[in-house]
Amino acid sequence: MCGHVFIYNKKGNVDRHLLEELTEKINHRGPDDTGYFVKDNVGFGFKRLSIIDLAHGHQPFNKKQATIIFNGEIYNHEELRDELIEKGHTFSTDSDTEVLLTSYIENGKDAVKDLRGMFAFVIYNEETNTIFGARDHFGIKPLYYTENDEYIAFGSEYKSLIPLVKEKDVDTKSLQNYLSFQYVPNYKTMMKDIKKVPNGTCFTIENNEIKFEKYFEANFTNEKTVTKEDVYNILNDSVKHHMISNVEVGTFLSGGIDSTIIASLASKINPKIKSFSVGFEVDGYNELKVAKKTADALNIENIQIRVNQEDYIKALPQVMYNLDDPLADPSCVGIYFLSKEARKHVTVVLSGEGADEFFAGYNIYKEYDSVKPFLNLSDNMNHALNKIFKKLPNVRGKNYLLRATTPLEKRYIGNAKIFENNEVKEIVHNFDKNNTYDKLLKPLYDDCKKKNYDYVTTMQDIDINTWLEGDILLKGDKMSMASSIELRVPFLDKEVFEVAKNLRLDQKISNKNTKVLLREAFKDVVPPHMVEKKKLGFPTPIRVWLKSDLGKYVRNVINTSKTDDIINKEYAINLLDEHIRGSKDNSRKVWTIFAFCLWHQIFVEGISIDSL
Repeated sequence: MCGHVFIYNKKGNVDRHLLEELTEKINHRGPDDTGYFVKDNVGFGFKRLSIIDLAHGHQPFNKKQATIIFNGEIYNHEELRDELIEKGHTFSTDSDTEVLLTSYIENGKDAVKDLRGMFAFVIYNEETNTIFGARDHFGIKPLYYTENDEYIAFGSEYKSLIPLVKEKDVDTKSLQNYLSFQYVPNYKTMMKDIKKVPNGTCFTIENNEIKFEKYFEANFTNEKTVTKEDVYNILNDSVKHHMISNVEVGTFLSGGIDSTIIASLASKINPKIKSFSVGFEVDGYNELKVAKKTADALNIENIQIRVNQEDYIKALPQVMYNLDDPLADPSCVGIYFLSKEARKHVTVVLSGEGADEFFAGYNIYKEYDSVKPFLNLSDNMNHALNKIFKKLPNVRGKNYLLRATTPLEKRYIGNAKIFENNEVKEIVHNFDKNNTYDKLLKPLYDDCKKKNYDYVTTMQDIDINTWLEGDILLKGDKMSMASSIELRVPFLDKEVFEVAKNLRLDQKISNKNTKVLLREAFKDVVPPHMVEKKKLGFPTPIRVWLKSDLGKYVRNVINTSKTDDIINKEYAINLLDEHIRGSKDNSRKVWTIFAFCLWHQIFVEGISIDSL
């Protein structure tokens, strides 16, 4: 695990001092070691968190006129090493880095297809004077890039790229989309001149030109029959691979079944594994009792922390700084504190992200059962009914009727939706009618129709291509790395997906529950109280706290941020006042605008986080 920076100078040699300046901005990602490589117009900067081959894992790593910087883990590196040795290659280290580079030397860009893991890497081939890089299948590890007349540069976090950006301009299209999604979608960022390398994508740089190529797409096929034994075996295998480490591994443990499955399997491999749980000091926002009950049933240690309002507020500037981009997910702060505590005990933690997307775990997926009667009606009939239902008084059931008669592609943008398009128009000063969430998602929905996906699989596909990378994995990586701890996600394994992609609809949801086959596969493994437990997400008490000290802090940030030319602050403050009065729960809407304003103060205005 690490952080890295890569510079390609189009006009001359790389300035080593500039490279060092950029690399030091991400020291938290790898405090154990620092490395640099500069040759002519190419420069690598590296910060290492030592996990595999502690003594010989220094980077940048060079072999046969090729140099690599690599962030992540290759979980099948031992198998790949054996295959490469059979082909005549020799190795000087036990690191997965050398395996990755050797695989590239042997197979070229096709090497990425054999990798099982999480990764973002860049390779310089001196012999051909080309650059090659890639990001993992599902976007677990981040990789940002920027390009101008002078540079093409990549970084694990975009704070290391900002000094190369000529103007720190807000991307107003990204802001517009962010207000609906609660994160910046479509592999853009809030910074106009910085973008993300998409997941499952590799790239080459040659003759001052960068080209991207998709090497993986998460396609659901239903080609094979899947049994509960298949699900158990592949997840057990994945956890075994994800526990390969030369440092101590722990596991996050929430009150949900996903982390419980991971903890259950991990405890069989290491009965002394430590688990970590976080809760908030507000009634109804704390699942620590459930987590402790689970840990006791598994006979593993459970280390718990409780976060109060004061601690939460104090952490917000640091959290936003580490996120890079604004993310209006209040659970970020909980993960930040959880990671800080875990780092006192371990260097690697396992987590349950990805189960909901692969095995259909979100509660909203169950709406298929209730809207099914309307799916057999023609589009014209649903449209006519929708117009009629809109005229109904605000009676119980109206919202259901409106949702049921509105096409999925017109209302579902992933697991969260904050502002509707008409509301966004009220907030931003330069609303672009051609940049609405439905237009942004149209290519994804068109692709789902071509593949003949059912209702639930379509929702899964949208979440995998938006929510998973934009929210779940962003906060997981950034909040863990803020404390120099590696977060591993065994559900998000390409071999696990090879099984999950073949699930039937009835193996995903029922009228009673989600993740049907996953629960069935582990009903005799996880503690009984977890088998049928409903998903709660990560409850965070901002709804309560916004009516007290947190609300005062949020109001001040919105009012003092220099965003008057971008957003309608009066609209935002009215939302907050409305929430405080108790007439509406505007907590998520207020939080979305606040997160942007705080981000703007840090990254655009340049205000020190210590003064916020």
